[in-house]
Amino acid sequence: MLNHNELPKAFKSLTTIHGYSLIELIITITVTSIVMVIFYSVFAPNQKNSVSSVMQVKAAQLGQAYLEEIAPKAFDENSPVGNRLRCNQISAPTCGPIATEEGANNRILFDDVDDYNLLNDQPAKDAFGNNRVGFNNFRVTVSVAYAGTDFSLPLQYLKRIEVTVNTPTGDSFVFSQYKGNF
Repeated sequence: MLNHNELPKAFKSLTTIHGYSLIELIITITVTSIVMVIFYSVFAPNQKNSVSSVMQVKAAQLGQAYLEEIAPKAFDENSPVGNRLRCNQISAPTCGPIATEEGANNRILFDDVDDYNLLNDQPAKDAFGNNRVGFNNFRVTVSVAYAGTDFSLPLQYLKRIEVTVNTPTGDSFVFSQYKGNF
């Protein structure tokens, strides 16, 4: 049997056993902990921002869906069928005040943009009153107002439709569209 001094130099280093002292282990654990805290403090705010961007996209989808539902409706309750004449035009009925439809809880009856005024859905609903899948904690409110003067026109030539979407994270997004009296 060979003793340690008789081994070739390359094998001597393999037979020597080195370990870590308790102080080296404590220092390693402490440094690793500090690095982990710094790492998470840098990347944790980015996690919140990634959730925020998802909520922004979902809010935009929801706002667009509501505007697409409202846009094809008639300008006013008194607008003639087919919008051949403007309300307030000669030989046409006068434009009515902004008012919601009777039976305001039944969106199937909504036939003009005024009917959506003061709509408040939580959770968000589709045109048939069904809850929208994936939007349970979103709140949608709609306001409609005469806005012709926004474009230097007579007041009752335009209506501004504003859809406000509130996300579960507390952010609020407003989407607007104008509907013309023609």
